[in-house]
Amino acid sequence: MDWERVNAWTTTLYALIQSLRLAKAIEFGNLPSLGRSILEAGTWIPQLASYNSVLLSEPFGNSVVKFRRDPNVHFEVIVKQVICMLVQDLVVILDQMMDDVLLARGETAGTYPASKVQKLATHLDAQYKWAEQGCLELIAVRNVLTHANGRWSSKSIRLVSAFITSPPTVGDKLIIGFPMLFRFRKAMRTFLNEVML
Repeated sequence: MDWERVNAWTTTLYALIQSLRLAKAIEFGNLPSLGRSILEAGTWIPQLASYNSVLLSEPFGNSVVKFRRDPNVHFEVIVKQVICMLVQDLVVILDQMMDDVLLARGETAGTYPASKVQKLATHLDAQYKWAEQGCLELIAVRNVLTHANGRWSSKSIRLVSAFITSPPTVGDKLIIGFPMLFRFRKAMRTFLNEVML
């Protein structure tokens, strides 16, 4: 099992938390320097793209860039968006790694991550049921954030209603903080470790 994807995600999580803390502490620094920061970011990876993108002929960095929303005022929105992106990425990693486990086992499951969790859970020792449930919860949370504008849908509730005490109701707003990302990662790692050959 290649854990490098999870390790890279974890390092990114740490770097983002540290960066947000520092940015908040200095009130995002010199806000008018955003344009310079964007140009500098363009040099962090040597190539613009590893393929001949149609967009390479479009100019980059010639216009004035500024914050339309003050990040100091909208810090909570930024944090929520970063959490959303990290949740989405974690589910993609989980999905890919479950494909690897299924292939190694010579098994197949449905195309959606939840069906893969359910299939692989047939190999899970009962003491790790919490990890299966945590993975299903992660998938439900991703679905709410990605497909339902941050509100619980009946489909996402069905994924978690069997094991969450007082499950949310349709339309309830989902709020999660960074500590949940660590819990989701733990559930994912435990689940994958326990179901692989």
